[in-house]
Amino acid sequence: MKKWIVVLLSLLTASCSYSPIYNGKEPYTGNEFLLKKTPRHTIDFFIEGMTVQLVESNQYLTAKTPLAVTSFVDLQQMDETNWLGNTVTEGFMYQMQQRGFTVVDYKATGAIKVTKDGDFTISRNWRELASEQPVDYVLTGTMLRQGGGVLVNARIIGMRSRVVIASAQGFLPADRLGRDLDTLNKMRMRNGVIIRSEVNEFDRGNVVLKP
Repeated sequence: MKKWIVVLLSLLTASCSYSPIYNGKEPYTGNEFLLKKTPRHTIDFFIEGMTVQLVESNQYLTAKTPLAVTSFVDLQQMDETNWLGNTVTEGFMYQMQQRGFTVVDYKATGAIKVTKDGDFTISRNWRELASEQPVDYVLTGTMLRQGGGVLVNARIIGMRSRVVIASAQGFLPADRLGRDLDTLNKMRMRNGVIIRSEVNEFDRGNVVLKP
């Protein structure tokens, strides 16, 4: 009985010392870690480790060289990607920019579309994107599903030379992904257009990103 009383008292003390809601004005009484450190996921550490490999193996890319990061694709179906492929892409964009490289977001339309659903400046509709982009190198890669997870290969390629100037490889355990690989948001490419399985298809057309 005494043990249960001690446990209950400790839980009450912890709940009183931690404030889940902070208005940003009054002195914060909770754990300072929650304010100073951004929570991170396994994928964050995974991409950071692969970025270190890319930077260490890099031969020509400089801080002033325009770099684009494209979706990582299924190795067995090179014109398809999914939520994981796009998550890895976003992570590499962050990591490379944080290291001082010039990252070009070719999905930016150059305008702000104001709608009843929100205000948008990024699009995957080829009609809304520039047909030419100032890109010299592209960071891309493949994903291979295995029993215990996903093998990810990344590389930086010259747009003109097609030469691989940096590469990295890593294995992402399935139990660290947080969701099933075969869930929604499956995508594929057709005639240069990204097609989502759960939305209407765009009319056929091409957008070519030239260096």
